[in-house]
Amino acid sequence: MADNTKKQANINFNLNPNRTPVLYVDSYLISNNDHAVTFSFAQALPGPNQQNIVARVAMTKAQAKDFLKTINDHLEKFEV
Repeated sequence: MADNTKKQANINFNLNPNRTPVLYVDSYLISNNDHAVTFSFAQALPGPNQQNIVARVAMTKAQAKDFLKTINDHLEKFEV
């Protein structure tokens, strides 16, 4: 009988604070096609209705669904 349980791989993430800035964003755009979902993050600029895209992240639809579940679980766990 096959074991159908998901096994989590141990992954080490390396973070260099000097090379990986934390960007605060005021808004985001989400676009998709048949293969991927793209998140564009923007910061407000002075002036009416001005936003500057500061980062874009693309992932597969499966990754986006997992990302959404992880964010939801995290917010529920740490919400006061």
